[in-house]
Amino acid sequence: MLSRAFLLSFFALLALAACETDPAPQPPVQPRDEPPVHVVFFDKGSLRIGPWGLATIKQAAVEAKKPGVKMVTVTGHTDRAGSDKVNDALSLRRARAVRDRLIREGVPATLVSTRGLAEGKPFMPTEDGVGQPENRRAEITISH
Repeated sequence: MLSRAFLLSFFALLALAACETDPAPQPPVQPRDEPPVHVVFFDKGSLRIGPWGLATIKQAAVEAKKPGVKMVTVTGHTDRAGSDKVNDALSLRRARAVRDRLIREGVPATLVSTRGLAEGKPFMPTEDGVGQPENRRAEITISH
């Protein structure tokens, strides 16, 4: 049977080791050459911007109105459900809907450009015809 002194020493060493561990890992820092991206998600086939999307746009607008911002690019995306023609148009309309909201939030229209990539750069790769929610989005990129 282990002695009481041994057990106390063992637990003291465990406590000391716990105090000497490395601090909790920090999240990775985005490289400086990559501008921050804000993402607004959409329902299938929709242009409606929900409450989370509106909050994201407001946050992006605050950043976009700071001194030194050279450009704000809004890129629309779709999932792989639907025809190429429909997805091309939908991705551009999503980008324009987000651009319009940014302008309403006070971002100068001359700073904001839009483009639609349809299903060309999926966040979550899928087979053709699959409606992946994470791919139905518009990304706001702010360049300094």
